[in-house]
Amino acid sequence: MTAICIANNKGGVGKTTTAVNLAAGLARLNYKVLVVDMDGQANATYALTGRVHPAPSVYDVLVGTRKIDSVIWQTNEENVWLIPGDGRLQNADVELASKPAREWRLARALTGQEFHYIIIDTPPSLGVLTQNALAASTKVLVPISLTEFSLIGIDKLDAVIEDLREQLDLPDLEIAGVIATFFEDTTTSRETWGILEKKYEERLLSTRIPKNLDLEKAHREHESVLSFAPSSTSGLAYMELAREVKRRVAAHSRPYNRRSAQAY
Repeated sequence: MTAICIANNKGGVGKTTTAVNLAAGLARLNYKVLVVDMDGQANATYALTGRVHPAPSVYDVLVGTRKIDSVIWQTNEENVWLIPGDGRLQNADVELASKPAREWRLARALTGQEFHYIIIDTPPSLGVLTQNALAASTKVLVPISLTEFSLIGIDKLDAVIEDLREQLDLPDLEIAGVIATFFEDTTTSRETWGILEKKYEERLLSTRIPKNLDLEKAHREHESVLSFAPSSTSGLAYMELAREVKRRVAAHSRPYNRRSAQAY
């Protein structure tokens, strides 16, 4: 089991789109994939199932006492399963604030699950929900849109990852890759790509995700773009991204057991 957190505290950068389509791409490479929707908007849940704010969800696992096995769903994508999110997650940071070892609740709940990859979609914030997603992961993928102001605030994510690495004793938590999204052949996109190359060097993935209406259409049809329009520019790009992530972040078949997940 390899857990990957999709994170960026800036909204509108393609986190959910990347989570859904990366999962679908890895599934097409014959991996069994679990998507965890930690965002109160629950867009990943809608994109993969067509359900709007279902209950029970991951909220009942994190805040309540429900076992995670009871909220794992088969999705519209073959070999992709989902732990759904719902609107109650928007209050979860406050509700979890006083809980003991609050950052470990997701990791503890996932212990024993048997998937090749877990892909965790996060809200556009660095609160307790995102901290749970980071603590449950060993690798982080950061989507950054190639648009003006896209780099503002990204250093905050780097700082939170560093803090969690030290506070929770997670030396293996690291940014495995930065993904450029909403690419267009414009001066702004090219200039932003150049900045990313200098800032992240080898951590910048070579695959660039183009801006494409098929991504929105696939979302409305409750499919990945790999099912809806596999030959589109975005479909081909996300399939290539899955191959690149596979090369950088190896899958493991052993059951999930995050180191230190029991240490509270």
